[in-house]
Amino acid sequence: MPSDTPIKTVPTVDLPPVSTGLLVKYERPERPTGGSPEQLLNHAVRYGEYCQKLEVQVSGWQDWYTKGRLKND
Repeated sequence: MPSDTPIKTVPTVDLPPVSTGLLVKYERPERPTGGSPEQLLNHAVRYGEYCQKLEVQVSGWQDWYTKGRLKND
């Protein structure tokens, strides 16, 4: 038996498309196997590059959110 309760519709938010670069999962560099200065410096370089990629990705998500929010305000 059908319900007499009316169905309430809710407007949807029109979000901008997501760039594939924002969906990439970057692999965290492995820890160095030893503690020599060369190994630590090489690890610091790899880890720094990893952090920079994450920073760019977070900035991209913030831009995406701002564009979507401003479009719907």
